[in-house]
Amino acid sequence: MVGIPRSFVRIYAALWVLRILFALYSTGYIHPDEHMQNAEITAADILGYYAFRSWEWDPIFPLRAVIPVYMTTGLPFLVAQKLYSLSDQILPPTTLFRLERLSFLCLSSLLDISVALLVPPPMRSFGLLLLSSSYVTHAFYIRPFSNSLESVIAALCLVFLNNIVELGPSDSHDTEKSGRVALHWNLHALCILGAFGTSMRPTFFSFALPISFQVLRYSYRAAGSIGRTGTLLALPLCSGILTVLCFTVADALYYRGTPFHPVFPCFNFLSYNSSSDNLAEHGLHPRWLHLLVNLPMLLSPPVWFLTISNIYHSFKDSRRGPVGRTRALDVTRETISQIIVLSLAVLSAVPHQEPRFLCPIVLPAVVLVAISSRWPGKAFWVTWIVFNFVFAAVFGVMHQGGVVPSLLYLNTRMTTNVSMSTHIVYWKTYMPPRRFLGIPQQDVQSGKVTIVDLAGASESTLVNTLLSARSETVYVVTPIAMVKSLPGHVASCFTSQKRIFPHLDLDHIQESFEVGWRDGLALGVYTVEQSCIASGA
Repeated sequence: MVGIPRSFVRIYAALWVLRILFALYSTGYIHPDEHMQNAEITAADILGYYAFRSWEWDPIFPLRAVIPVYMTTGLPFLVAQKLYSLSDQILPPTTLFRLERLSFLCLSSLLDISVALLVPPPMRSFGLLLLSSSYVTHAFYIRPFSNSLESVIAALCLVFLNNIVELGPSDSHDTEKSGRVALHWNLHALCILGAFGTSMRPTFFSFALPISFQVLRYSYRAAGSIGRTGTLLALPLCSGILTVLCFTVADALYYRGTPFHPVFPCFNFLSYNSSSDNLAEHGLHPRWLHLLVNLPMLLSPPVWFLTISNIYHSFKDSRRGPVGRTRALDVTRETISQIIVLSLAVLSAVPHQEPRFLCPIVLPAVVLVAISSRWPGKAFWVTWIVFNFVFAAVFGVMHQGGVVPSLLYLNTRMTTNVSMSTHIVYWKTYMPPRRFLGIPQQDVQSGKVTIVDLAGASESTLVNTLLSARSETVYVVTPIAMVKSLPGHVASCFTSQKRIFPHLDLDHIQESFEVGWRDGLALGVYTVEQSCIASGA
C-alpha cells in the first residue's frame, strides 16, 4: 500500500462495504429482465422451483444462450443445493436471492481490477473512486443482468488489449521469448472473450470491433508480415471458434435435447430486434435518447460532458509518443473513443432504448476521463455525490422495492400453512419473479398454489379475478395507494397482512401523491374475503 493515500484507502473500502450491502440487502427492482433472463431459469431447472419462463426462452425461437446463465447463477445454485441436501434442507428463497447477488458482486470486482490495470498513477485512485461510487456499480452491476456480464467482458477485453500494446520489442532473447508467450496468451483470452460476449449478446460486437482492429494492427507489428500475422492469430482464432461451438452445442442440448439439431439464439436475437413491430411491443424511443438522456443518466452530466470532450480531443489530436506506457495510454484512449462512438451508433439505430443497454460504456468512459483529465475540484465531487446518491436510492432501493420482499413474506406464510390452498394476485406492480415464493412446480401444476400477475389491469378485472378464485386463502399484493383508490365496498374486503416500505411506483405517481408519502411509498400484502366482494358486487 506504499504511496497510496490513507484517505483513499478508507473511502474505497467504505464504498466496497456499501456495494456489499447493496448486493445483499437492496431489493429495488429495475427491470423484469434482471430476473427473467437469468436466475428465474436456473432456479427452475436446478432447484425445481416454480418460475416464470419468458418468451425469450421459447425452444422454438430462443433468444438467450444458456452458458452465461448457468455459469453466473446456475453453478452457485447447484453448489448450494448440494450443501443444503447434506442436512436434508431445501434452499430457502432468501439464500437464493443473496447467492445470485454474490455471484455478480464477485464479477463486479473484475471491473475494479480493470480500472486499476488501465489507469496508471496518479489518476488510478480517481478512476477507482469514480467506478466504486457510481450508482451503476451499486444498482446495475451487482444484479443478474446480461448487460452486467457484458460490461465485465468488455472491460477485460480492454485489459488484454492493453497488455498486447505494452509488449514492446526487447533486447534480450529470454525476454523476447517470454513476451511472445504472453502475447499468445493475451490473444487467446481476447478471442475467447470476444466469442463469449458476441454469442451472449450480439450487440457486444460493437464493443469488440475497435479492439479487434487494434489487435490486428499490433499483431501485424509483432509478426512483421501478413503471412506471419495469420500464423500468429491462427490458434487464438481457433480458441474463439471453439468457444462458439461450445455455445452452439450447449444451446442445442438445452433447447432441442440433441447436439445434432443446432439452434442459434444470437441470430434469433438479431432477427427479433430488427423488426420494428416486435420492438413496438416493448416501447419505441427517439434515436437521440441514448446519447442525450440515457448516457448522461448513467454517467452523470459532468462525466458525460468530460467523456464527449475527451472523445473529441482523442479524434482531433495526432497519436504520438514511444512504444511503452505512454503509447499504451494513447491506444487505450483511441480505442475507448471508438468503442463509445460505435456502440452508441449501433445501439441508437435500434428504436427500443433502455439505459441498461449502455452499461458496458460506463467503465470505458471512467477510464477515458481518468487518463485524460485532471483531478476535479470540489464542485464536481458535490455534483457527483448528490447525483449518485439520488439514483442509487431510487434504482437500488426504492423503485418497485416491495415486490421481492413480498414474495419472501408469502413464502413464510405458505410454509407456515402447508396444507392450505393459496391464490396470489399481483396488481399494479412489476412482474413478480416466482422463484422467490420457493414452491415446487408441482404445487402450481396441482392447483394448490395459483399466482396471477394482473400488471396494470383495470379494477373490474381485479374484482373478477378475485371472485373466480377457488382457494382457501386469497392474497392481493399491490401498492397501498391502489387499494385506497378502489371503491369503498371493495377496499373494505381487504385486510392488511404486511406493509413493505419503501416501494416507489413510478407508473402511478399521481395516486401515490394523493395518499401522502407514507402510504404512497409502500406496498401492501392483503388477504381478501371473497364473500364480502361477492355481496358488494
